[in-house]
Amino acid sequence: MINPTVAMLMAVFVGLAATAEALAGEPLIKGLCVIPAPAVDLRHCDFSGKDLTGVDLSRADLSGVNLSNANLSRADLRGARLVKADLRWVKLIETRLQGADLTRADMFHVVADGANLDDARLYKANLFGALLNGIRAHKAEFTQAYMKDVELEGADLSGSTLRRVNLLRMVAMDAVFRGADLSYSRLTGAAAAGADFTDARLVRTKLNGADLQHARFSGADTKGSDFSNATFDTAIDFGSVLNPPASLRDRNPAAPQR
Repeated sequence: MINPTVAMLMAVFVGLAATAEALAGEPLIKGLCVIPAPAVDLRHCDFSGKDLTGVDLSRADLSGVNLSNANLSRADLRGARLVKADLRWVKLIETRLQGADLTRADMFHVVADGANLDDARLYKANLFGALLNGIRAHKAEFTQAYMKDVELEGADLSGSTLRRVNLLRMVAMDAVFRGADLSYSRLTGAAAAGADFTDARLVRTKLNGADLQHARFSGADTKGSDFSNATFDTAIDFGSVLNPPASLRDRNPAAPQR
């Protein structure tokens, strides 16, 4: 026999779950700009220069909002909509952005060291000069993002999609790109010593002039990639690189072609 108290709690839980399901897909309630809250519509607000450190804005709609020069460090933006938001010079240090939609957001010179961007969408976002050192961005979407002169030291972008991304002169020492797709992207002049490209897709990727000393490429597909004038460690193993271009085959004639 079920305890009456337990039965009551179960009924409350089921009721809340049903309510949440019924509200799913409904328009968000318009929120107050002076007291921004989670899961509300804040598209009418202007947060430029505001200190929003640690504020919970999860699932809030901030599409097109001016947040330039704001401080959102350690804020909770999980699942938030920031489509075309103005995030120029914003501080996102250690901010939680899992599942956030930053499509076409202007993140010019954003400082997001240590932020969590797992499953975030940054399609065609402007990240010129962004500081992304130590970020975690597993399975994030960066397709066609503009990331020239970004810093990604120690960042982990395992499984992320970075197709057709401009990463010219990026700084990515010891960064992890395991299983990431960097096809057709431009990494010319990148400082990527110690980076991990294990099982990554580097199809027609430009790595010319890059510093790749001690970088790892086991299982990476480098078909049609440009490694001209790149700097490698003499002990690097290219034997397991798939579809190596001539510049890599000359270093290791036994490298497999598939």
